[in-house]
Amino acid sequence: MRRLILYAILVLAACSCGQNGQNSQSDQKAGEAPELLRAVPSDALAVGVFSHCDKGMQAFVEQAVDLILLDYGKLVRNKAAIALCDVGTLTPLMVLETGRAEADTTVAVADIIAQADSLKFSTAIVSLDKHNALLLSPSATVIKVALRHLASETSILDAPYFTSIQESGQDFIAYRNRGAGKLFSFGLHGVDPKKLTAFIRDAAEWTVIAGDRLSLVQPQTGKYFGNFLDSIEEAQSSFARICPAGAETIVAFPIASAKERRSAYENWLDARVELEAYRNRIQALKKAAGKSPLVWEKEQDVREVVFVATQNYRINLVRTAKSAKSEGVQKNPYTGFVRALYGEPFDAADSCFIRKGNWIISGERSVLDTLKLGAVKPESWPSKARMVVQNPEGRLTSNNDNITIWHSNR
Repeated sequence: MRRLILYAILVLAACSCGQNGQNSQSDQKAGEAPELLRAVPSDALAVGVFSHCDKGMQAFVEQAVDLILLDYGKLVRNKAAIALCDVGTLTPLMVLETGRAEADTTVAVADIIAQADSLKFSTAIVSLDKHNALLLSPSATVIKVALRHLASETSILDAPYFTSIQESGQDFIAYRNRGAGKLFSFGLHGVDPKKLTAFIRDAAEWTVIAGDRLSLVQPQTGKYFGNFLDSIEEAQSSFARICPAGAETIVAFPIASAKERRSAYENWLDARVELEAYRNRIQALKKAAGKSPLVWEKEQDVREVVFVATQNYRINLVRTAKSAKSEGVQKNPYTGFVRALYGEPFDAADSCFIRKGNWIISGERSVLDTLKLGAVKPESWPSKARMVVQNPEGRLTSNNDNITIWHSNR
């Protein structure tokens, strides 16, 4: 699931490179901060707060695998915060609640500390506002940094916009977007990983997962992709009717108003100092094709754009307002238009196209010759959305209310 979330953000990112989500928040406090966060350094790249320690280890299993080597006994059901700290390498820190501050908790944690010593882990026992906590990390440096922050009364709670993401009474994980290059390994069908990483840094300040909801937290500044998504309306999606057989990666953008979306998109590019490059691409295609992609978009009255990919192919699907006669594979006089208008995930090698009712499907001839459309409908596809991102791990849907996560195996 974690991969799906960040993968979705990467896709959104690429849908602007050479485009963000409802549920973005301003700096408003959602509830009292969990006191365990007082022991998390202010520069941590990710942090999760969990009602049970074992839930946290499952959530961070790939990046905090060392913590799973320990037997936590009865404390495995205690509250915990797990952070990922950058000390040259990405290193986990666990802050495990051990009992109330006035109680003697040394017996309860003695066995864990003994195990930690045998594995050459570093530990420390600290007293927070109401509870004692055990700090655990494979790195002595991380423990020293945590203790130093605690002594100076600075923590992740002082990080920019972090107060916006406190989920009172609910487990959550917050990823700092600027750390995406270290937090995740990127890969997206032909898109330069460096461009994806650069986009993620400005997609939002934080990406937060709480239950089946995702939120993007950022200030109300034009460069943030989350604010771009906030500025457009959800619209009807008809992709389920034409979904290609075997589709693995799907990125769908239903469009309520192409004119309003284009204006919001260009404002976002302007804030990122990318508007001139975008206009240059549009102008180059106009010169080559004899028609501007912007004019083509208006003529077609575009209502939905979808990118579909498998390991073997990439195709673009554009739903227009009017239907046209279905014909066989033809040469595409407007190759590159979809990618220039909607972003890098879309196939630039769309040398051919076919027409199926309201849909224009473009890609390479060898793909279109054998493509089967509408044979299998994706399960529980949303009828309305701002965007939908799906891969084999699940689906993320943004609508007017929130960004939700869905598994087919729930």
